[in-house]
Amino acid sequence: VSAPVAPSPVPTPGLAKRMKKSKQPLQVTKDLGRWKPADDLLLINAVLQTNDLTSVHLGVKFSCRFNLREIQERWYALLYDPIISKLACQAMRQLHPEAIAAIQSKVLFSKAEEQLLTKVGSTSQPTLDTFQELLHKHPDVFYPSRTAKALQLHWQLMKQYYLLDDQT
Repeated sequence: VSAPVAPSPVPTPGLAKRMKKSKQPLQVTKDLGRWKPADDLLLINAVLQTNDLTSVHLGVKFSCRFNLREIQERWYALLYDPIISKLACQAMRQLHPEAIAAIQSKVLFSKAEEQLLTKVGSTSQPTLDTFQELLHKHPDVFYPSRTAKALQLHWQLMKQYYLLDDQT
C-alpha cells in the first residue's frame, strides 16, 4: 500500500483563473455611480409602459448616454440583484416629489395610449376637453400622471408625422 499523497498547496492554474474571475467586480457595480436615482425611476417607468428595452434606449433621455447593453444590465440588476435593487429603491424614495413628477411626465407613451390617440381625427380641432374626456373614458390605459395637455402635445406630434388613423 502506498502512502497517501498530500494535496498541493498551490491550486491548479485553471482553478486559480476561475477564482480570479469571480473576485472581479461586476460591470453593473462598476457603473453604480453613473446611474442616478432619477435614471432608475425613469428606466422602471419607461419599461413598465413599453415592455421594450430597445424602445427605452431609443426614446428616453437619461442623465448620461447609456448604450443598450448598459440599459439591459441595469434593468436586470434592478430586478435580480438584491443589493443594487435595495440601494436604488432607497435612493429613489429620497427624490423630491417635484422631481418624481418631472420624471413621470417624461415617460414614453405605450402602444395602447397611442392607439387611442390615433382615433382623434386629424381634420378635427380637438380641444383640451377632448383629451380630458379621453383620459376619463380610459383611465386603465393612460399612465396615471398623464394630463390632457400632454395628450394634446403628443397627438400634435403624431399628426405632424402622419401617424393618425385618417392620415396616409
